[in-house]
Parts: sequence; structure tokens; C-alpha cells
Amino acid sequence: MLTDTVTPSEPCVYAMSSSTNGVLNKSPVLSLAVPSLRRLMDRSLTKPFIPSLTPIFADETRRTLGSSAKKIYHLCSVKVACFKKFRYNIPTVVGVGKMPLHVSVIKVKNHQYIRVYSSYRNEKGQPRSRIIENHGRLEAALEKDPQYVERLKERIAKENALEAQNKSLELENQAKRRMDKLADSAKGLNEKPGNFKSLNVGSALIRKVWLDLKMPEMFRHLQKDRKIQYPYGQTAYFLTEQRFLNPSSKLKGFNNRAHSIIDHGQVDHLEDLYKVLDVLQEDKKTIVRHLNKEIQKRTKRTVTAAFYDVTTYSFESRSVSEYKDFGLSKDHKVNEVQVVLGLVMDENGIPIDYELFAGNTSEFGTMVPLIKKIKNTYHLKQLIVVADRGLNCAENLFALKEIGCDFVIAQKFKNSAAQIKTQILDPDNWEEFICKDDGEVKCQYKTLNVTQELHERKESPTTHRRYRGPKVLGTMELNWIVSYSPARAAKDKADRDRAIEKAKKAVDDPNRLRSCGYKSLITIPKGTGSPRINWDKIKEQAKWDGYYVICTNLEISPHEATSIYRKLWQIEDCFRVSKTHLETRPCLVWTDPHIYGHFLSCFISLVIEKYMLFMLKKELGKEEITHDKMLESIKTASVVYDDINPQVPLYLRLYEAGLFDRMSTVFGLDALNRVETPSSLRRKLHLPIAKTLATQT
Repeated sequence: MLTDTVTPSEPCVYAMSSSTNGVLNKSPVLSLAVPSLRRLMDRSLTKPFIPSLTPIFADETRRTLGSSAKKIYHLCSVKVACFKKFRYNIPTVVGVGKMPLHVSVIKVKNHQYIRVYSSYRNEKGQPRSRIIENHGRLEAALEKDPQYVERLKERIAKENALEAQNKSLELENQAKRRMDKLADSAKGLNEKPGNFKSLNVGSALIRKVWLDLKMPEMFRHLQKDRKIQYPYGQTAYFLTEQRFLNPSSKLKGFNNRAHSIIDHGQVDHLEDLYKVLDVLQEDKKTIVRHLNKEIQKRTKRTVTAAFYDVTTYSFESRSVSEYKDFGLSKDHKVNEVQVVLGLVMDENGIPIDYELFAGNTSEFGTMVPLIKKIKNTYHLKQLIVVADRGLNCAENLFALKEIGCDFVIAQKFKNSAAQIKTQILDPDNWEEFICKDDGEVKCQYKTLNVTQELHERKESPTTHRRYRGPKVLGTMELNWIVSYSPARAAKDKADRDRAIEKAKKAVDDPNRLRSCGYKSLITIPKGTGSPRINWDKIKEQAKWDGYYVICTNLEISPHEATSIYRKLWQIEDCFRVSKTHLETRPCLVWTDPHIYGHFLSCFISLVIEKYMLFMLKKELGKEEITHDKMLESIKTASVVYDDINPQVPLYLRLYEAGLFDRMSTVFGLDALNRVETPSSLRRKLHLPIAKTLATQT
């Protein structure tokens, strides 16, 4: 008695088995809608056998086969036949590799034959091919149809496309079923949950940029002939990757190294992360020069303007050293140990170099030495230095002129001479210009010719403070570009109104007077008087709402000077990214060599991040990509590794197709499908062939 347990709508291979009551049951095993399976069945012989099909079929099929299976019959329009030997894997069914077909015309003795071959790999992984169809002699086929070969190739191409489509769909469905089982295992519903491991593939993009910049070659050169017992380049890359994915302490980063798609098996000792910081300190000059050389090749960088600014990074420690010391924080924090970092950036927003200074160093003395080093290192004949008004002092301006640099620097003007103040507030001689390329913002401007004097500096014998002496050491003619913007005036007024409201509350509560944001608006009388708001000072400040001054020694138009200076915001963005996304602070290292190495590894990460952003904006558009979007896409790009079936491990993409895929294509990586096999994942992410993508947890 034959009982149909399932009646499929397409030709199938059935497994026949007997139940306890003697009823013969048949269960569908393989769909014969796949062309390769039809051909396989047609080539089967008649000798019965008991196949071992468990390793090559999905879980649903696995339960229908085994020692109880006696014969496999081909029903529904295909002749009944049994296999002599089941020699072929069926990757179309389970997604193990590919079986592409191709048409070949081969010559045997004096005749040419048309054959269809299938490519595959044997048990050793060696490429092989087998004959699937033999169409006889070429001349006989052409006599029947001159387009015989072309028509055959078209048919085979359609079959290949169909097989690929079926494979992709089956892979995805199989992976979804597996993910459901893994989800159930978390609830205790499955006795064999297998391996459920999330891996970040954004690290593959970071590694690709690392390779493009030829960083491994540089580190191999640096490690050559040196007694370094750990992989120098791999460890340095690991520190860079962690700045992107998991910026934290070295201990936490070391413990999370297994969550990356990159194999960090060589980084097997936590102590190596600290040892590499010491070596980085020694190689800082070589590393920075190599980065600038490679970026110059890829971005066509021409350094005509160098943007400079200073920031501070605080420590949790209270101890001082050569670098760590108490100083005035840029973040308006008081009584904290810190270091001072000066950064130079190019016109594309990519950092060029940096220098680390002790925490008590005045920012005025940091600019000229670093600018001079960059100018000499890269043999720059002409360089325009752009900086904020906090770095504008007569000593710096004359020093820049001495080393052959021009400058465009914001100018403090509220404490200028009375004659200059009168010229700024004079309502005459103003001209109008568009300060933005889109033509939305209109400003007024005037140009003043100002003589800058350099006075000698004296030091007080009691307080040791330096002050300006009466002797003039030199003069220099400068152009002051004075601009007035109604929008800036409104902003200045709004900022001052907020400060006045805080000042009013501070008058009622003297404990609030410690804040430096509005203390200048309050007069504290000596003796027994009460604090009061200085309305005269507020009135004086209100006169300068909307005014801004840029000084330069160049003979350029106000629009050109403004355009150059407006790019300075990018260096502030560098500091923001460094402190927030890359988490350069808090600095969780204590010794001076480790501090220096820590900031160098963070600088490398910042350079790579800014370089990636520049290239992505160039290809994808400025509106589509930002720091936040780029870094978020890299952090969230993950796949799930599944080896519930050891014969067919899969990777299921967790992130939605979109920005990360477009980012990957810009740097030469392939976008991932919903489901990927280990071989396809390695190929698309440019990972080493010998790489074991995931291990048992």
C-alpha cells in the first residue's frame, strides 16, 4: 500500500520507508525543478544502494533519510531508477559552493564535440570539472542549426541564473530557519542550540583602508632588525580598530577582540598593547611622514594653507610628570591634570601633524615650533597659517613672518587703541559682499591698514609674570578685514542675554559667582557692599555685537580671506571627533611613554577617519555622509555566525542594506547579501584565504 504524505506541485525525488503497520510511506526529498538534478537523475544507473545523504541536506530533509531508506524513486514524469552511487554534492539545494555550467567545444582526434561541463571542487578543495551533457559532433549540430552553439549557451546561461537564484533563496530560507532555532534555544526550547555569534564586519572596511595606506609594509620595515617579540603592525592595527569600534581601556579592548571579523589571534597578550605604546613613541616621525605621503598620493593634497589650533585632554590621575600637569583647560574645567595638544590640518580637513606639550604650557608658545617643523619637513615654499584669535599675539605674528609663513588669523579688537575702535564703528566706507557661496548671507565689510608693533617682554621679579615693555623691537603692516553681520549681531545679543540672566541669579546667590561664564558682568565691591550687575560694561559690550575682525599680511580680497578662515571650523571638528567618537579622553594610561604612544595611536585613527570621510564625501556627496553616520554604520555592521550544521556554516547579515554597502564599494569591497557562505564572505571582504572566520564560543 502506497500512501502519499505530500503531493508536491513539481517533480520530486521521494524516499520510501515502511511504518510499523506495514504501510509504505513516501516523503519528498529533492525537488527536480532544478535543472542539474534532472540531468543527474537521467544519468543514474539501476543498481540499488543505500545513500548517506545526511551531511548535504537541510535539517528538514535530514529526518526523512537514514538507514531505513531502501530506494529513491524518481516519480512524476521521470522514469523510475535507482542510483549506482551517489557521487555528487548538490550545492544548488543547500548552498555549498557553486556548480556553474559552461559550454565547451573540444577536439578529439579529427572531430570536434560539443559538451556541457560543470565546475566543482573535490574533497581536497581542488578545482575539477565533469561532463553533464554530450551533444555530439559540432559539424552535425551545425548542419541542423547554424546557431546551435549560441542557443545552447543561452540555455545554459538561463539554467545557471536559475540555479543561482534557487540557491540564494534556499540559503536565505535555511538561514532564517536556523536563526529561529537559535532564538528558541535561548528560551530553552532546543537541546542543541549550536553557535550563535555576532561579528562586526565594519572592521573589514577599516582594515581595507589600512592596507590601502600601506601601513603593514611600513610596520614590517620598522620591526625589521629590532628585538620585538610581538607582531608590531598587527598590534598597532588592533589599537586603531578599537578606536573605531570600541574606544575604551586597553583591557576592555583586548577582551572584545573576538567580536571582530578580523582575526586578532596574534594579539594574544595584554602586555603587548602596552609595549607597543613605548615603540610607537620612538617611531612617531616615520609613521606620520608615511601617512602624509600615502594620503598625498590619493587625495592630490597640495598644502598651501595649514590650519592650527590647540586643545587639552584631562586625566583621572592627580599626579604630575613631564607631560601631565595642572593647567587652564579648554573645556572650562579647573584643577585638573592635563596635556596640551597642538594640531595642524590641511584644507581637506585631514590632520597633518601634531605635538604634545605639558599641561601648563601656554597656547601662544605651541604654534610656531610645530609650523616650522612641518614647513621644513615637507619642503613647503609657501604656507598660509590659519588660526583662531586665541593664538594671535605680536610674538607669533613676527615669528611666522621670520620663518617665511603668511597668516590669516582672527583678531582681538575690543581692547585696541581708541583710534582703531573709532574706525571700526564709523558708519562710512562700508561695502557689501556675499560671505557664502549660496548667496544667502550678506555682510558688510571694510579694510583697515594697521601697524603692528613688537614690544620687548619683561618679567616681574616678584610674580615672574611677563609684561610688555616700552621698547619697540619691530613693526609690520597688516590688513584688518572688519566685517559686520546682522545674524552674528543677533547671536551675540542672545548669548549676552543668557549671561545676564545667570548673573541676576548669581547676585541673589553668591555661591554661583564661581562660574566664569558671567562673572565679568558682575561688580563685587570691596568691603561690605553687595554684588551688583555692571550695566555700563554690558552697554559697552553691546556696541560690538555683530563685528568680527580678521588680520592678514596678504594682499587678498575680503572674500578670499573670509573663505580661507571659514575652513578653520574643520579643526574644531577634529577635536570633537577625537574626544567623543574616538574617546581619546579620559587617558587611562599613566607613564609618559604610554601617554605619548596613546595619543599617537589616537592620531592615526583620527587621520584614517578623516581620510575615509573625505573620500566618501567625494564619491557619495557631502549631504549624504557625515562623521556620525559613517562611524555609526561601521559600528553596527554585523553578521551572525551559525554552525548549527557544521557541514554548511552560514553568515546572516544583521544590518540593513544601505550606507555601509555604499561605503564598502568606494574602498573596493563588495556588498554583502542577506546570507553568505564563509568563502563568499572572505572574498567580498578581502580577508585572507586561510582565515578562520569564526571559532567555537
